[in-house]
Amino acid sequence: MNSNTVHILDTGTELFVDDALIASKHGVTRTLHQCVKHDVSVLKPDPGNLWEHGGPDQSRRVHLYGTTMYDAAYGKYRMWYMCRMGPHWRFEANEIPGLYVPRPDRNPSTYRGQTHDAYGRKFVENDRGDLTCYAESNDGLTWTKPNLGLFEFNGNPNNNIVWDLHGACVFRDDEESDTQRRYKMIGFCRRYRNIFLLMSPDGIRWDDSDYLEPIADRDNEGAFNVIYDKKTDLFRAYALIRGNDKDARRMIAYTESPRLEGPWKPLEPMFGATDADDEIGVQRYGADRAEIHNMSGFLYHNIYIGIAGVLYVTGPGAAEHEIPIDGPIDAQLICSRDGFNWDYPDAIRTPIIPRGESGTFDTGMIMGTAIEPIITDDEIHWYYTGTEHTHGAQMKDRHKEIGLAKWRLDGFVSLDADTEGGVVETVPLQIPDGELEINADASDGQVKVEVLTAEGQVQPGFSMDDCVPLTSDNIRHAMRWKSATLADTIQPLRLRFILNRAKLYAFRLE
Repeated sequence: MNSNTVHILDTGTELFVDDALIASKHGVTRTLHQCVKHDVSVLKPDPGNLWEHGGPDQSRRVHLYGTTMYDAAYGKYRMWYMCRMGPHWRFEANEIPGLYVPRPDRNPSTYRGQTHDAYGRKFVENDRGDLTCYAESNDGLTWTKPNLGLFEFNGNPNNNIVWDLHGACVFRDDEESDTQRRYKMIGFCRRYRNIFLLMSPDGIRWDDSDYLEPIADRDNEGAFNVIYDKKTDLFRAYALIRGNDKDARRMIAYTESPRLEGPWKPLEPMFGATDADDEIGVQRYGADRAEIHNMSGFLYHNIYIGIAGVLYVTGPGAAEHEIPIDGPIDAQLICSRDGFNWDYPDAIRTPIIPRGESGTFDTGMIMGTAIEPIITDDEIHWYYTGTEHTHGAQMKDRHKEIGLAKWRLDGFVSLDADTEGGVVETVPLQIPDGELEINADASDGQVKVEVLTAEGQVQPGFSMDDCVPLTSDNIRHAMRWKSATLADTIQPLRLRFILNRAKLYAFRLE
């Protein structure tokens, strides 16, 4: 953006993750803040649940390729997560008749000798044990897996299985007039190897009969993360694909639609590993290359925030399990102003969710996050998948659990100044009537704000000496001047933030 171009702001919060609103800054450092993790995982594979815990020498895994939300109407935190029993040809097959499991072979794939389902849809893919399961919680920390009785598993209805998507994006639609369609779920279904849409009255009992055909085209597995963007009134999806390079590296493609049911645009390659990613992989892990394994992205205030899972390929995986490559996955913060063009705010690629120490559940990989976090009054809560193993481990060593990462509100990145002080000046702004609030930690120093003309001159009554400083840690501090209010300013204007031993996260027009 030209530093003299007037930027029109609505009420709301502006982060300092990038320089989009900054004309100049000096004496400050942009700092990425790693999360604070809950001290233990919040969801584990249950040894008694064969759909989560495959048995001796098999995988034990619950993935958050899926959705978490606080559902105010339901009165609970809710989670739709994925588990994977593993291909049935590696052990005694489990039976889930309602989901046509098991299905041996491929092209044709069959269930009990049948090649088509009850609606006449052909089975395209054998099952690998992908299942969508449900959990709920009163506090977001202690989760229960209710026995729902929807599908029999080996003749027993006591389980929490709700469908068989490879990642489920769930939405509550309060504008939907048909209460039987209050909840909507979209994701990749291996049975037909494409993207399908389902409806539900309660988020538990799902029905695909309204949309028997795929609503978007995609034939490979991997996360297909869909979010609603209220700013543009669009649904955006971020999907794993393979690139056209010699290694067919994993990367992220993009599609969008005005409605969940479509029409969805053709997938378009969007975000892949760069030479800088490769170099970081060499330096940290001696890796051969980097790949983008997964990505979640959402609109946060007026900027898009995402977490990309970067896989650093260090060598071959377990060939006996058809896993070609090995390596860790790091969770990297990315940002965008349009939802399509993404970049890293941190040049040295500090993981935003660090992998755990040896012996912890997430020491090997941060293997994806919920499609978006839950935002509370004062914190950001983002659930994620952690693994003990790296990407290419044998089945007996594969163990995944779900953890919780937290940040202060707006707390992904800050602009920091030390004792010598620092200054951040915005581009010219046209702002609405109201107050200016800042999110900053000045508990060891102070933050002041000057209001300037569009040309950069201090407006009367809004100098550094006129400002009442922030000298504490506050996520919503209303700035004050001794004898003036923002209503007295001439617009457009610039804001000049003057920091001393302080961290500035965001400002808000309220």
